[in-house]
Amino acid sequence: MATSETSFDSAAGDVQAAAVTISMSGARDVKADSVTIKQAAVRSIEAQEVVVKQGGVGRLAADKVEVAGSAVGMLRADEVRVGPSCNVALTVADRVALEQSAAPAVIARHEAHLDQSAVAAVVSNRITLNHSLALLAVAETVEGNVRAQVTPSVAAIFGAAFGAVLGAVVLVGRRRR
Repeated sequence: MATSETSFDSAAGDVQAAAVTISMSGARDVKADSVTIKQAAVRSIEAQEVVVKQGGVGRLAADKVEVAGSAVGMLRADEVRVGPSCNVALTVADRVALEQSAAPAVIARHEAHLDQSAVAAVVSNRITLNHSLALLAVAETVEGNVRAQVTPSVAAIFGAAFGAVLGAVVLVGRRRR
């Protein structure tokens, strides 16, 4: 990898350098130690540290990531801080902090901290919810203001009913052949 610092103010193709800054532009694939994106779009990033402000990234893999006012398709990292006003489709990390943002799915190996955020599903060893909404939270420990909408008995009834309907559909389908 080059030991140079590269900055772009116009569209670039593939970029590889020690430090990359892309502002008000775009690039296809970026590989660097450090990447800063400001009001720009990038298809994919592989780096050690990434900061994205008011930008868009399709796929991001890094050790440490900070995202603000941006959208990311798939984010994979050791440590992630997302927010405010962000949307990340899928986050997979060791530790995730989601602040005033939304995400369909968050998978955190150690800890997920949600502050004034919304997620469809979050899976982690430990989840902390602060004025946040999680439709599905799977964890060893869940802290914060948590109100379970689906209790174990409701889940069992739903599972039995779903299984019965699915079984009936399969039987009817076999008889029609």
